[in-house]
Amino acid sequence: MKQLIYAATIHASKAHLVGVESRSDPGLSRVIMVGMPDTVAKESRERLPAAMKHHGYAFPKGKVLFNLFPAQIPKRGVPIDLSLTTSLLVEEQYALPPQKPTLFLAELDLQGRLHPPAYGTLLASLAAVENNMQIVTAHQAANEAALAPGAEVYSFSDLKEVVAFLNAQESHSPIEPENILARPTNELRLDEIRGQQHAHNAAALCAVGRHSLWLQGPPGTGKSMLAQRVIRLLPDLPCDTAMQLARIEALLGPITSMPRRPPFRSPHTTTSAQGLLGGGSPLRPGEMSRAHGGILFLDEMPEFTRPALEGMRQPLEEKEVRLQRAQDWARYPADVIMLATSNPCPCGYLSHPKVPCRCSENRIETYLSRVSGPLQDRFDLFVEMGPVAADILDGPATAQSDEDVIARITAAKEFQLSKDRVFTCSNEASLAQIIEAGILPEAQAQMRKASTLLALSGRAVLRCLRVARSNADLNQRAAIALEDVQQALSFRPLSAQQKTTTDKHRLAQRLKTHHPSRATYSNNRDSPSKSPYSK
Repeated sequence: MKQLIYAATIHASKAHLVGVESRSDPGLSRVIMVGMPDTVAKESRERLPAAMKHHGYAFPKGKVLFNLFPAQIPKRGVPIDLSLTTSLLVEEQYALPPQKPTLFLAELDLQGRLHPPAYGTLLASLAAVENNMQIVTAHQAANEAALAPGAEVYSFSDLKEVVAFLNAQESHSPIEPENILARPTNELRLDEIRGQQHAHNAAALCAVGRHSLWLQGPPGTGKSMLAQRVIRLLPDLPCDTAMQLARIEALLGPITSMPRRPPFRSPHTTTSAQGLLGGGSPLRPGEMSRAHGGILFLDEMPEFTRPALEGMRQPLEEKEVRLQRAQDWARYPADVIMLATSNPCPCGYLSHPKVPCRCSENRIETYLSRVSGPLQDRFDLFVEMGPVAADILDGPATAQSDEDVIARITAAKEFQLSKDRVFTCSNEASLAQIIEAGILPEAQAQMRKASTLLALSGRAVLRCLRVARSNADLNQRAAIALEDVQQALSFRPLSAQQKTTTDKHRLAQRLKTHHPSRATYSNNRDSPSKSPYSK
């Protein structure tokens, strides 16, 4: 006989379909469940007799056997109460078997009412669609199950309605999904920020080429404000990215609609490596995967733990997180735009033109070394922000309106699609592909000269050219021009050693201005050679 009744389980962060069989035989009254059920699944056998009795269905006396197959996969994550009960009702001839393979997806209480799964509904629905199955679930989970394209979903409130459906399946129609797309949110406007034109330019490039951006400066200069507003410049999510993001969120809880706008995730500085990358038992995605297709914002990045920061190096390059445990494994997409902010020193005023810095050289060196050189090298754009004059703060807007900037970015995206390239977004291009797309000789000469002068790594050269390509796209130039390379180099962050040397030189200058006695001690203790980047 063809298997018609199925449940679902979450294993390796994916939904797997589970066949459910039941059999009742004379003997001592007991319920046996085989096929690696977890504790939650085993507890369901205590609820089934009461749920069936409440609606007038006698639970069989004697031995009742439930078989869950394939037996090698652990059964966890999604409740199997309804599938077990349905299998037993069909076995006892209270209900007719389904006309086609059906996924039964709900939890039962003692009164036989259906309750939605805590998480994983969308994943189970997608697995059912792939195997040409219809879905029976609770009313509260019906809309999420219907988010799977092509899903045939029937929803009911209790066990009696499910039996009525099985005995007269032709008279029921699948539900029509509602609220497929999430409502747009009121995002903050970028043009509210006065001054900081260089940071505004970086935000536009960040949106065009999906470049990572690091903002540094004294407290109160608008770093966090600007980072929180970059999301407004990003276009709506493509359908495939929206579905990937929905699958990630479905692993953490119920979802009510398909995401429309890119996500913005801002974890706290105390977030662990597992919180950022994912982990736990069973495995769950972290903040980096929850920001897939959108922005991961690390405010005060040096305050995060070293394992959390270093763990992001590989996912930033490969755009996915791979987790491997003894009993579980998972791969989560993590194509994010990483935004970070930091102060120039622990007190925050090292680069301030008027407020004196209170930090010693050792504290500054320790603070700057919290972000490793390899991680710094993965930022495409670096902007040092300073204080804005009072007459600019309370004056008229100094930047283009958000509508104008979004129009320029949209035109740049269309320009990217109109060109016959191997890549669309410059952040995906290799060095050879960027050169093949077009670069003027003077621009290439400038890039070679800068890579020698600044001791840029191969990765840094590639990221500079990617930013230059994005700037050319923003200005709708087919080939990278000299000004594009110059603009990209203006956003290049200093290496850790250069950064330390530069800030120490600034410290000596500032101590000389504000604390002459401390400046003499600082210069005698450590007299670095003048940096070509210091002013």
